[in-house]
Order: sequence, then structure tokens, then C-alpha cells
Amino acid sequence: MEIYIGALIFSIWYVTLFFGKTIGLSMLLFAVPITLFIINILAKSKKDINTKAKILIIPITLLSATYCIFDNYFFNKLNLFVIPVLIVYMILELLKDKIEFNWNFVGKILEIVLFPLNYIGINFQKLKVHLESYFNIDQKNDSDRKEIIRGLLITIPIVLVILTLLTSADTIFRNLINSILSVFLNVTGLIDVTGTTLRIIVAFCAFVYFMCLFDYITSRYEIEETSETKEVVKKKKDYSIKMVLGVLNIIYLIFCIIQIKSLFIKDININYAEYARQGFFQLMWVSLINLITILLAKKAEKQEGSTYIVSMCLIMILFTFIILVSSAVRMHYYESAYGYTFLRLLVYCILFTETILLIPTVMYVIDFEIELLRTYIAIVITIYVGMNFMNFNNVIARNNVDRYFETEKIDIYYLTRMGTDAVDQIIRLEEAQIETDIIEHELDIFFKETDEYLRKHNMDFRDFNISKSKAKELIEEKINFEDMEKDYVVNRY
Repeated sequence: MEIYIGALIFSIWYVTLFFGKTIGLSMLLFAVPITLFIINILAKSKKDINTKAKILIIPITLLSATYCIFDNYFFNKLNLFVIPVLIVYMILELLKDKIEFNWNFVGKILEIVLFPLNYIGINFQKLKVHLESYFNIDQKNDSDRKEIIRGLLITIPIVLVILTLLTSADTIFRNLINSILSVFLNVTGLIDVTGTTLRIIVAFCAFVYFMCLFDYITSRYEIEETSETKEVVKKKKDYSIKMVLGVLNIIYLIFCIIQIKSLFIKDININYAEYARQGFFQLMWVSLINLITILLAKKAEKQEGSTYIVSMCLIMILFTFIILVSSAVRMHYYESAYGYTFLRLLVYCILFTETILLIPTVMYVIDFEIELLRTYIAIVITIYVGMNFMNFNNVIARNNVDRYFETEKIDIYYLTRMGTDAVDQIIRLEEAQIETDIIEHELDIFFKETDEYLRKHNMDFRDFNISKSKAKELIEEKINFEDMEKDYVVNRY
């Protein structure tokens, strides 16, 4: 019954927090309790779980908190995918499932998400048995009570549909029903019959899914058994992988010499901004391909036992590091010439992540005992959480404003479309008393539209957001100061 009660509570909580509201504090209020509930029911249903997996609640909590701290469109959308994936990954780790670096890992995640839907009918049958047992319903002697329950289950949906149609057809009838319902629904403000019906439907669907999910992970999910007998693998020579590593390292040697002379020593007379524009994305992908090549080569080396492959892998790691640094330097030159954007800062973060991933890769190549996939995942999660708390938009806005003070160049159209995270930096630019008509015009439009949006958007605890609240205070303070200046000028003259 704990599973069914939990599913019912979380379905109602889900609708209360998210239906008809933008996501803010609501994500934290939902993600953390459901994660703790999953840990609790797994601990009760399984004799032995991996308690170390509980540490994943830290990134889940931090990513959920970003919705009420920042106002970043990109991460808000991406985290709607990342947070559930992290929860599913935590479930796999709690169950001590064997996670390998292949497509099977993706399959396991999809299995946890989708397979519970196969057991909807079974779960309703179990729920029926539990309810009959809980209310002491005798199938032979208490048929009247069963018929009443059955009648209610049929009648309630029909009544809701009819009420929806009638209230849509007649204004007076709708006002009457709304006034009746308002007595019971004032707490959440749900006084619209159509909206109430939709909430009930969404809550029911959420209940069904949560019920099936909780039941699946506690009683139906089975870890694939692998044979403990290991076949003796005959060592064989793989000339193809040796050839690939050798040729690629020769190419990278020539390329890295050119990079060192052109970008680091600046031994070539070129326009560095235009030169840098040509390749940082390509180099980023090359470094990622190199990483995959090294892992595949190491797998082949385990069959052959070749020191040549190990040496070539280590040399390729060195060249990959130089390529990553080269890509970052190119990006630096390009940003200095053309300004800062979200995508360009994101490239820095990806390059930094790839660089850190080289450390466990070296350990893996030299046969240091390490769980490579789990180490990769831990590094990626840590850096990704850090990216969420960098406040991308504010960093970009601050750098662009600083660049304007130095060069008097700025993309004002891009700057004024960075949301409330950048308001304080935009105010800093406005306070510099810019004389350019275009910049002044865009700033006036930005402050006007943002002020109107924040005034219309009345936040409650569900969609509360620190960035929006702070921006509202800053803009109101700015407007009040401007009004005081106008009054002073009028009174003076």
C-alpha cells in the first residue's frame, strides 16, 4: 500500500506544483521528495542496495534548485531531461546493476522509464486486491458495496465531462458552478471547471505511471545475469588498429607543430581572429573522436598485449591535450574580436570537460584499476552541475559590457535578450550614459518589456525565482530613481 499511497500523493503534488505554472521552486519541491521516496522503497524492498548511490541526490537537488535561482532558458529545458536521467541512473546504481560503456546503458535507462507501462493492468488488479483487503470487502457477501464503488467510478468521469460541456455552453451556468466549486478550491485557486477536469485527468495519468514505476523497480526489475566463467581469449595481432594509431599520430605531430608555431609562439604573420574562426568546433570533435579511438585501441590491446598500442595511445592523449588547448586559444582570440555568446562559453566548458576526462583515460591505458564509465559519469555530472551554477547569462553579459568599455563594440541586440540573469549588467551599461541612439533605444525597450513582464507575472511559492525577483527589485529601483531625477529637474526649473 505504501507504493499506491506514494503514487497518489506524488500525482496530486505534481499537478499542484506544475499545472498552469512556470517551473521555479516547484522543481526542487518535487524532485527531492520523489528521489528520497524511491530510495526509501528500494531500501525496504531490496535486502541489499548500493548505499553509495545515494550521493547522486546531491546533483539532483542542485540541478532542481537552479530553476528557482537562475533564469537560463537553455539549462531549464535541458535539465527537464537531465534530472529524470539522473534519477534513473541512481536507481540502477542502487540496484547494483552492471553498467558498461555501450548502448546497453542507454537501453537500461529506457527500460526503467518505459517498461513499467506494460504492467498497468496488473497493477490495477493488485490495487483492487489491496483495497478489498484494506476495507474488508467480502467478494461473496458484500456485492452491494462493490457495485456502489463501481457506480461511482463510472458516474464521476461522466459527470465531469457533462459539466465541462454545459459550462462551456452557458455563461450563467458556468458562473454558478464556479461559485460552488470556489468554496472547496480556494486553496489552490482552481475555480474553473474545465481546468479542474484537466487537472484530474493529468493527476490520474501521473498516478498510473508512478504506481507502475514504483512497483516495477521494487519487484519486477531484474538484473541480467552474466556467466561467471570467462573464456580464454587467444591473443591475436591487430595490425589495423596499430596502423590507425601510427598514421593518426604522425598527422597530429605535424598539426601540433603548426599550432604551436601559429597560436602559441605567434611565429606566423596572420589575422588571429580570422584564423581562430576556422576551426575550434572541428578541433573539439577531433578530440572527442580521439578519445573514442583510444578506448577502442585499449580494448584491442587487452587481447593482444601490445606495448606498442599502449605507447601510441599515450602519445595520442598528449596530442589530444595540445589540440584541446589549441581549440581554447582559438576561441579566446575569436571572442576577443567578436564578443561573448552562450555557445562560445559552452565550448569552453566542453573543452574543459574533455581535458579532465583525459586523466582517467591515462590511468585506464596504463592498466590502473579504475571503473572508467562511472568515473566519466561522475566527472561529467560534477562539471555539468557547476555549469548550471556559473550563471552563464550574467558571465556573458559582464564580459560583453567590459569589452564595450574597452573597445566600444557590443552586440546590443544579443545582450538585451539574455533574460533576467543579465539585468544588473545591462543596468551597468545603461548607467555609463551611452550616447549611441541604437543602444539607448534597445535598452529602453528591454527595461520596458522586462518591467511589464515581471509586473504581470505574479509569482507564488511554486514558480518563485530569485533571478526574476532580484531583477524586479533592480528595475523598480532604477525607475524610481529616474522619476526622482525628473521631479528634481522640474522643481528646479
